[in-house]
Amino acid sequence: METLTSRLDALRPNIKELMRIGGTPGLSLGVMHQGDQVYFAGYGNRYAELYTPPDAKTVLPVCSLTKAVTSAALGILVDENKATWDTLVKDALPSLNIKDDILQNQMTIADLLCHRSGMSWGDNLIIGTDNNVLVSGNDSMEYLNSQTRLLPFRGQFAYSNLAYELAGKVIESLSNMSYFDFTPPPGLGNVGKCYNSLDNGNSAPITCIKLGDDWLGAPHAGMRSCVWDLMKLYKAFMQAFNHQFSTGETSTEGLPLKQVAELMSAKIPMDQPSKNEASYGLGWGRVQLPGRMGQIGINPDLMPNGMPIVGKGIAPRLVIFHQGSMPGALSFVALLPDTETAIVISSNALALNDVADWVGQMVLEELLEIPSPQRNDYLAAAKTSAATNLQWYPNLVTQLQKAQKHGTSPRQLDAYAGTWVGVDQGPDFWKVEFKVMPGGEVDRLCWAHDDGVPADEYKREEVGGR
Repeated sequence: METLTSRLDALRPNIKELMRIGGTPGLSLGVMHQGDQVYFAGYGNRYAELYTPPDAKTVLPVCSLTKAVTSAALGILVDENKATWDTLVKDALPSLNIKDDILQNQMTIADLLCHRSGMSWGDNLIIGTDNNVLVSGNDSMEYLNSQTRLLPFRGQFAYSNLAYELAGKVIESLSNMSYFDFTPPPGLGNVGKCYNSLDNGNSAPITCIKLGDDWLGAPHAGMRSCVWDLMKLYKAFMQAFNHQFSTGETSTEGLPLKQVAELMSAKIPMDQPSKNEASYGLGWGRVQLPGRMGQIGINPDLMPNGMPIVGKGIAPRLVIFHQGSMPGALSFVALLPDTETAIVISSNALALNDVADWVGQMVLEELLEIPSPQRNDYLAAAKTSAATNLQWYPNLVTQLQKAQKHGTSPRQLDAYAGTWVGVDQGPDFWKVEFKVMPGGEVDRLCWAHDDGVPADEYKREEVGGR
């Protein structure tokens, strides 16, 4: 009978092929079973140009895996009776003065953490070129107060990173400590580089994620860690989960995690309709296998016929999971608390698809010993999702071309020289500048806190020919 290690080693060629299809230079995989770290493998390169393989202690951004830590910090404060999960955010955070009346007067701490507030998402507005964060830490509360609802309050699962930014502010308000002091980051030593994948599957080095460097982004995606440390964290989560559910207690001796049964319980359905449970807790997703996974990553939007069903042919099994994605990194964690099993993956590229997700699902099916005829073809899924992604830019160009009005005359770029302010977002930090070269021509379009991108024209019919 094959050992677990030999079975996981046998996946190595397919994992390398998934990385090739998506364009990921390096990936770290760790597996825990029965509470013991039973497997680690590094694939590819920590530094693509130096052919340095990643190891268990290679530190990378883990993006939205941060959310479980932010939720756990609030669990500690709730356990200290400084708030309840139903405490209104405005009562825990007096500086909240958000535009929307419902969010201001009805939104609770739990609403923030389970993505049911309907609050705007915000990522497309706060991250600029070179991974710059366009809103400074000093302006973060003003920016958060400028948000509104995009969807009905508590009407559906609606992922919002900005809700976790508010949660970070709540932590600071309740604890009288900075977010960084209450949730101290790990020491950074063996740090890997970050990359983005090009259309041909090659990778290009980029500046590493800066979320959290000046506060904004820290509570939702600012954590940097390694598989070695994450395995310890998730072991503690599973031990606390099992103990607190079995005893009804809210704390576990020897562990700092509190209220874990609450953190990992279903709060709102997601990915509906679904035959078996698919829900989100407080910083964690839940899926009852057989069922679809990947709901928190980028793969679902890249699969025209839907995500594959994981775990066909086995008895129902609860998986608690999360994913992370930002320019330069993808990450994945899946927990099977009943056997204290964990799969942890970090990778160093925003690939053509969610490579960490495909690898994680494939490893999960191996651990569960899914019958071969019922296992998913993850190489085919990777090719489909990458091909769909590669159509995004040509489709965008086609849309722009269709919207162009020929025969009109756009303004010359130098007519836009100067600083343009978004009046509804706050003049102190939300502005665009067209930078002018010494010769008078406009050279770059820059957001605040950003070096900008080359200025270009898009011709369409508007008042004044803009």
